[in-house]
Amino acid sequence: MRPFLLTALAAVVAFAPARAQEEASPEEVEKEAKLDDYAREELGVNELTTPSIQGLFNDLEAFKPVPISLIEKTNFDRTYNNRFQTSLNFGALICDGFFAVVAEQRGLVEKVGRSLLRQAKSLAVGQTLSTHANSLLEIGQRGDWTELKLELIKTQEDVEDAMIELRDEEMAHMVSLGGWLRGFEVGCIVTADNYTPQRAAGLKRLDVMDYYLDRLSTLNPRLKNTELCTAITSRLQTIRAIADESGASPPTEQDVKRMRDLAIEINDAMSARVDESGQIIKSE
Repeated sequence: MRPFLLTALAAVVAFAPARAQEEASPEEVEKEAKLDDYAREELGVNELTTPSIQGLFNDLEAFKPVPISLIEKTNFDRTYNNRFQTSLNFGALICDGFFAVVAEQRGLVEKVGRSLLRQAKSLAVGQTLSTHANSLLEIGQRGDWTELKLELIKTQEDVEDAMIELRDEEMAHMVSLGGWLRGFEVGCIVTADNYTPQRAAGLKRLDVMDYYLDRLSTLNPRLKNTELCTAITSRLQTIRAIADESGASPPTEQDVKRMRDLAIEINDAMSARVDESGQIIKSE
């Protein structure tokens, strides 16, 4: 599985208008390109966080039929009181948007799009993304899935520009992590329900897991030591260990079920209520 649904901004509403190109000398163009490459890497924009959107759609084909009932359970009106959780769930919403497009669910596309607009405002990127988000809603209402996919593919460069403009490396990583975690959860559920070695092999992305575990380890200590962050990290570490147990072979059906249960726990933690110190508020 390609870095499956990794980038949150890439999926549904990362629609910043392209920057006007000013006349510049070849030397200035080369210098700006180098600066952009450096800035992208510093801000978490790379082949893991912003993969080809066409590639993402291709990956989703392996996990059909999409479990629409699971996506419909998402609380699209939910907001969060901290930037960490908002970023993770923004990515998860993007993932839901991808699934809605693949399943050609017009109503879900609209719900995801409107929810993302609200979350984008919380992350201070609402104005940047609003124009293309509205375009997404209009195309979704028409049910033109081919045009919608093309619109998403065309926004790849805009996605990177938007992440760079955020100047928030931690948020960029957590947005993409939230998208990947949601996609991984759905991939595990689909594979556990209809196991094949090919699907199971697609879940075994140790490089992606290592990448995000490294990102989690470099978070601000105040954030890294919260109950929410440690719950996500510890479960992802266990998933990584399970995925590695089979060596060169795909994970077994039992392995996939174990990873599925842990992935569900992670996504439940992502959407749980937390207090100001990052402690998860237990449901009564």
